[in-house]
Amino acid sequence: MMMRRAIHGLLVVGMLALLPPPRLAAQVVDTTLKRTAPDSALLTPAMIEAGRKIFHGQGNCYACHGDRLQGGPIAPALTGKSWRHISGTFDAIVDRIDNGLAGTLMVPHPGGISESQVFLVATYVYTVSHGTIKP
Repeated sequence: MMMRRAIHGLLVVGMLALLPPPRLAAQVVDTTLKRTAPDSALLTPAMIEAGRKIFHGQGNCYACHGDRLQGGPIAPALTGKSWRHISGTFDAIVDRIDNGLAGTLMVPHPGGISESQVFLVATYVYTVSHGTIKP
């Protein structure tokens, strides 16, 4: 019986030795943390202009949301700090462009835009809706 316990104890210790050491609190990334606004250093005029071109070009966003983001019979306006279906935060805008909205004409990655283009369009829409630039 004691031999069995000793073997069991050695097996447990051996298995624990195979596990990676626990991470310190400073090393753990909080994946639940959501920022409501992008880092202003990222909002360069070139990035905003690139987002504008995609919104009015390949993304075809203007067809439903209007050329001045005023909305229309198909889609809501993208002006102001909160909208019909989302809060208007940067993360919410990225999520909507990335995932679309089931049951509507808002599809994920409209016009087949890439992940990086999603970020650029979100940057443009966010800056217009928060009054930083004009559409």
